[in-house]
Amino acid sequence: MTANNQPAPAGRAGHTRITKAALTHTTEAVAAAAFGIPRRDVRVSLADDGGALGVTVSVPLPAPTLLQAAGDPHSVQEGGGTLFERADRARTGIRKTAAEVTGSQVGRIDIKLTGISPPAERTVA
Repeated sequence: MTANNQPAPAGRAGHTRITKAALTHTTEAVAAAAFGIPRRDVRVSLADDGGALGVTVSVPLPAPTLLQAAGDPHSVQEGGGTLFERADRARTGIRKTAAEVTGSQVGRIDIKLTGISPPAERTVA
């Protein structure tokens, strides 16, 4: 409503702003899913990349179990491939999903591998 209690003209209903903190937390969740690790282990910083969203991801790479390493050589979560191949697959997933979720154009994605996290423990049924 306008000041004189008239409805606002069409196309002027308001605006939506997404804070940097919201974008950061969302991108952390996306990166965690791409690497198959908890969000608490992921750190993301955002910057302008020529009008696009520039992302730096700091993450420990999950170590594969012996069974995972022998499995699909192209799966990030399953531990297949070299460190660079796994990071590239995660980068592709982060770019696609972050763009879909945030509606932002995603530019450069830098990945810093900060260590190796132990593989998730599985119980045998």
